[in-house]
Amino acid sequence: MSGDRSDQSGRAGPRAAGPGRRLAEDLTPPGRRRQRAAPADLGGLDALVGYVVRRAQLWMIQDFRRALKGLGITPAQFSVLRVIACNPGVSQVRVAEALAIERARLVQMIDSLEAAGHVERTRSAIDRRSHALHLTESGAALVKQAQAPLEAHERNVVARIGAREKDELRRILAPFLH
Repeated sequence: MSGDRSDQSGRAGPRAAGPGRRLAEDLTPPGRRRQRAAPADLGGLDALVGYVVRRAQLWMIQDFRRALKGLGITPAQFSVLRVIACNPGVSQVRVAEALAIERARLVQMIDSLEAAGHVERTRSAIDRRSHALHLTESGAALVKQAQAPLEAHERNVVARIGAREKDELRRILAPFLH
């Protein structure tokens, strides 16, 4: 893992110190920064493209989550809303394929977005076995509201890697979109 600690239940977070005991993090006097230990040797993981891409993905997701925090949606939910906004009447299957989301997970996400009043399902006129997805007024407003945080997130990415490098990275990774 990426330095996460977990207790016996598998939940991330600091370990319990027991009654009357404080964690090492708590012993740092106020106003003083705790000295960090040298990072662990990654054993060559940092030379593997997959590892570096995954770490970049984690950073980007965390940054985008922070950007969307006030809107009450996740990056995945935003992606679903954006695809529906650009493809009114799209089927759940097509959304799942477009975003590489497992169908069962997408159904749960659509259920949640529908319960929040952002998406509505109607029977497809083309295939009675599937649903056509549409944004509600609330969903369309939410997609609009998310535009500024999306742009702020994108600026954070560019600040981290550079504009030309962003374009080059998109070009290099484009084959993985299809």
